[in-house]
Amino acid sequence: MHSKLALLLAFSVLAFVPAHAQKKTDKADVKWGADMTIKDNGKFRYVIGDVDNSSFIVVRRKKDVLIQRMDGVKVAWQKPVDLELDEKDLSIHTIILTKTDILVFCYYYDKKDNETRLYLSSYDQASFMPLKHFEKVATIPALKSSNTGAFIISSSPDRSKVLVQVLPPFDKEDLERSSMNVYDADMQLQWSQEFSLPYTDADYRVESQRVDNDGSVLVLGVKYADRKEKKALKRANKSTYEYHLLVYTGDSPTPQDHAIAVQDKFLQDMSLSMADQGDIICAGLFGNKGSFSVRGAFFLRLDRTTKTISHESFKEFSDDFITSYMTEKQAQKAKKKAEKQDQELELPEFVLHDIIHRDDGGAVLIAEQYFMRVVTTTSSTPNGGTTTSTTYHYYYNDVVVVNIDPQGNIEWATKVPKRQHSINDDGIFSSCAVAVKGGKIYLVFNDTGENLFVKPGDKIKQFELKGKDALVILATIGEDGNVSREALFTPDRRDVILRPQDCVQLKDDTMFIYASRYKDYRFGLIEFK
Repeated sequence: MHSKLALLLAFSVLAFVPAHAQKKTDKADVKWGADMTIKDNGKFRYVIGDVDNSSFIVVRRKKDVLIQRMDGVKVAWQKPVDLELDEKDLSIHTIILTKTDILVFCYYYDKKDNETRLYLSSYDQASFMPLKHFEKVATIPALKSSNTGAFIISSSPDRSKVLVQVLPPFDKEDLERSSMNVYDADMQLQWSQEFSLPYTDADYRVESQRVDNDGSVLVLGVKYADRKEKKALKRANKSTYEYHLLVYTGDSPTPQDHAIAVQDKFLQDMSLSMADQGDIICAGLFGNKGSFSVRGAFFLRLDRTTKTISHESFKEFSDDFITSYMTEKQAQKAKKKAEKQDQELELPEFVLHDIIHRDDGGAVLIAEQYFMRVVTTTSSTPNGGTTTSTTYHYYYNDVVVVNIDPQGNIEWATKVPKRQHSINDDGIFSSCAVAVKGGKIYLVFNDTGENLFVKPGDKIKQFELKGKDALVILATIGEDGNVSREALFTPDRRDVILRPQDCVQLKDDTMFIYASRYKDYRFGLIEFK
């Protein structure tokens, strides 16, 4: 009798425990560093990057900018960056990590001489010992203070080359001109050339740019057809634009021009990626009937030398895939809208993350539904005047994960549902962090506990940053594309919030994370099992 009563009491207690109040996942462990505060340790700004298993971050303390090296969860050192030159305050433009050094590029606009100057200071990664101090790299004569030109700075996949591109002040009457200067890791100039884009701004839109390990510069962009071609292509229901890959080298002032086109597909949101070795990867989304409809994902391999397509693969999304994690009412509404407009069902407003290269030669493509909405409100004041306020809304919703096998074929695509909406914060607590280990893919993001056991057809609850039910989710995607969702932290740390866009997968397959809790914050390592 007593045992039956005890069992009934146990079940009655469990009935009032929310389903999401389960223990943490057994697929990962989190190792935490010491508690830190803004007052004592500075305000975390962003992650610069990682070398081996050390992470380098930027911290702000009052007026000082500091670089901090983290060895795992331990602070190896925290050092201030010198930003004062001849009693002038410089601004940081870009910080780049080579294999051994930290390159800090700073700039200053001189009103008297009406020019913008770019400087370099470099430091040793092991101790932050200064190596170079305010070495002038480039100068841009400005037309006026509102049109001063710009610099674009990046490094190659193997960190052996650094590109400093100098863009003069904009001139609408001229082709876009620039100078490209490629250096080695010690900032010794390898080559320099003055270039003009072969197309006008109206005809060509640059989407991404990379410097390769051999020092060549690859610019991916969209080339639009002229008016006559556009009309003919529209009548034939063909794309009115093509992706073009421009390749700049020190051998010629004219770039090589490679069209990237496939038959009967409207390629969209193409992402360009290069590993230390191997082919160039171009991947993204495509439509069948227009440049704005999304019906699937594509994957292209380009020969790294010739830049020609050596392999292509496409995965069309089914109607069920597109409407998955919509309620029945939402799915019916989407289908009726498509039928009324004589269009296919489509995915809305997705953007691409970087392509992740697998160790086995395969790859993972991550696309996330993102959009921003700006709301301006004008109201009257008691004295007869008006006030205007602007609110920025950031939306980060479902994630589509596409898995590509070592041969370059798309094996499967899966959707991970979420709803994240924030206001006036640049969405820093939204989006997701991604890690790949073996055959599994891990997504880490902030969510509400009510979504922990969500099923297709369920209504997805929106994450609220200050909500009592906030939870950090670990979504694990198996080798077959199936998704499981679990709480990453134990219940006593459910009030911890991550900044997913500042989480970095390290060489040993752990993930470096930044998490805030009340008025303190911590760095941590996720060890995936």
